[in-house]
Amino acid sequence: MSGEKIRCHPTVIVEKTLRTFPSVVVVLILLVAWIDSSAILSMLVLALVALLLFYYRQWKRTTIQFNDTDVVIERDTLFQMKKTLPYAKMASVNVNRDIPNRLFGTSKLLININSGTSAMVPEAVLTFEQDVAERLRSEMSQRLYDHAISPDEEETIESLATFTPLDVIMHGLLSVSTYQTILGSVFLAYSLFELYISTVAGVQAGGGAMVSLLMFAGIQIGPSISLILRYYNYKVYRRGDTVYLQHGLIRTYKTSFDVSRINAVRVKSTLAARLLGRSCIEAEVVGLVSEGGERSRPVLCLLKDDATQQRVLRELVPEFVYERRPNKQPEGAKRVLLIRAAVTSLVVALAMVVPSVYVYREVAALTGVIGTPSVVLQYMLPLVAALAILAILYAAHVSYRVTEFDAGEDLFTFVNGAVDRETVVMNYDKVQMVWITQGPVARIFGVSRGSVYMLSSTGSSSISSGYFPGSQLERINEIVMDRITSGRYDYRKTASDRSSPVVDEGAPKRL
Repeated sequence: MSGEKIRCHPTVIVEKTLRTFPSVVVVLILLVAWIDSSAILSMLVLALVALLLFYYRQWKRTTIQFNDTDVVIERDTLFQMKKTLPYAKMASVNVNRDIPNRLFGTSKLLININSGTSAMVPEAVLTFEQDVAERLRSEMSQRLYDHAISPDEEETIESLATFTPLDVIMHGLLSVSTYQTILGSVFLAYSLFELYISTVAGVQAGGGAMVSLLMFAGIQIGPSISLILRYYNYKVYRRGDTVYLQHGLIRTYKTSFDVSRINAVRVKSTLAARLLGRSCIEAEVVGLVSEGGERSRPVLCLLKDDATQQRVLRELVPEFVYERRPNKQPEGAKRVLLIRAAVTSLVVALAMVVPSVYVYREVAALTGVIGTPSVVLQYMLPLVAALAILAILYAAHVSYRVTEFDAGEDLFTFVNGAVDRETVVMNYDKVQMVWITQGPVARIFGVSRGSVYMLSSTGSSSISSGYFPGSQLERINEIVMDRITSGRYDYRKTASDRSSPVVDEGAPKRL
């Protein structure tokens, strides 16, 4: 941090070349193949050499300077660039390591600015030797958070909760959306049906079975494996006002951010996780994306039992724990939900007509071959449709019963989800805008829905409420405006920075 101009590690030349080359290959094949196929190989070699030279010059002419108050990145090529990143504007400084970094012994230093633009991509991605990147991150953290943790100290700090490999596997399997799981199961069931028919009839299975299996793998298996690899070796802890996260098996992530950057906290549980008494915690934070625009909300706690999750919540982000007095949806909301469920049920029933006819004809032709099982197969889809309709009606009832809204003094909460449950606690001072909408059916019964917009690590995030009287939802806007006019509104601070209300220790603290 002496102000000396330095360059990234030279391996970035190879990394950028290999990352760009596949797209160049496609373009060259399309342009050259119809002229002279024998020229493709030579053109590819020339393109590879040209890319290497281009990125070599770009690396040679690009310098980074770590000053006392800012980081300056300057490129002196045909298209000149000078980027100044003040420490005061930085949201986070993170270190990631992917497979090329492991091969070359390097790490990527990611600098994020707390703005709408950098909510989508990092402001700077700089590659250095691993020890250099860790040292720079530690020194920059001192500027950002008024304290620093050395790489050696990071390895010895204990997580707020113990996350075993089994916990990571459970999180990967159970945190995939229930609707996603159902859709994947439908594709799996269809592929098994096709394979069963082909087996008993002695005919070759069509391509539909393989396509369905691939869809099942892409919808259900792929996301689960991705989550397991991403959150392996998970650790979370807090020092002062800074939250630290570490995780990753193949690609490793080290992330830190000030608690004042948190706009909202989500406690989430899918149906399967809730049946096992587990839930996870996510945060809405600006400026935590990875290289290439990889966006996801930082997970503050993997799927754990509710007691552990509540303990982690109180110790990690007590600024978002308060005693709620939730409001339930009025009777008009029940009627709106039932009408929506009835329309959805009709659509499902109509959508099942064509597949049911197809299955009936296919199985009827094989009745003499497979005997009694054909009766079950013939009525399988109508039975599935009936169960789906019952599930939709039941989900409407559950949604009416569990949906809540609470407007506290410094924080407010939405609770949603008939199947996958979500409790979102938001900070008034981080709200960008509130939209209150009322459809034709909702207007009849005097209820509305509210959508709250705020910046997050996934860009502009919208969080919707259930059906409530418009006057209740208008309270959010009224409180925000009151905080602005009274001078209490400050987007840079959390609720605990502005006030320290006396809390009855005997009263339950709930999200």
